[in-house]
Amino acid sequence: MSTNVIWKVISTQREQYVMNQPLSGVQIPLEFGFRETADFGHFIEGPNAEVCKLSRSIALGETFQSVYIWGQAAIGKSHLLQAVCNLASQADLNVAYIPLSQYAELSPEMLEGLHHLHMVCVDDIDYIVGQPEWEQALFHLYNRLRDQQRPLLMTGAKGPRDLAFQLEDLKSRIIWDLTYHLQPLSDKDKINLLQKRADARSFEISAEVAAYLVKNVKRDLPSLLELLDKFDQATLAEKRKLTIPFVKSLIQDI
Repeated sequence: MSTNVIWKVISTQREQYVMNQPLSGVQIPLEFGFRETADFGHFIEGPNAEVCKLSRSIALGETFQSVYIWGQAAIGKSHLLQAVCNLASQADLNVAYIPLSQYAELSPEMLEGLHHLHMVCVDDIDYIVGQPEWEQALFHLYNRLRDQQRPLLMTGAKGPRDLAFQLEDLKSRIIWDLTYHLQPLSDKDKINLLQKRADARSFEISAEVAAYLVKNVKRDLPSLLELLDKFDQATLAEKRKLTIPFVKSLIQDI
């Protein structure tokens, strides 16, 4: 494959891509927050079954639809894109995952040549709002992928009409393409999510404990997932199962 930039997953624990620069021959390893457990099996669909079905179809090379997925923080946008990458990789398709929340460490030039891949996933596009070089690079990638009938999957925190891009053509392209608003999970779905996330980390949280957290401690997902991190560390350190009394004692110490 002849491209200016080739991205390849070289780590199973974290996403570590290598940028090959043909002119210099220099390889630059970049670590992103990519999780191999970020798959469709660990994603709680809840009210978002339609976009999950579409994402699976895109990941398997069955659908060539570009899509913008937006929603509040920690609702599952990055998980969904990374699930697409994992499934596409299993299907022997070439895919790039670009987290623009780290754009300051990257270069717009990295988007050149990616239209030769089967699909491209660009996370957190709202981070490059007001960055002319990045906006132009994303717009050109969008057009090239469109010409090649290759899908571009993007995520952001804002709806398409609220993206304050300086490049109006980029904003218009996103508005007129397919968009999905990820909806918040119900309490029942949050309980299921906590249990699946705990299982992915190899520790157990009962439905009773998860329900207690959702109903009595924190209801928003970012706070719940942050607590889950702390509980994971605490259960390892104290070699105890997570019970409601144990949770209460841990919360008092936080």
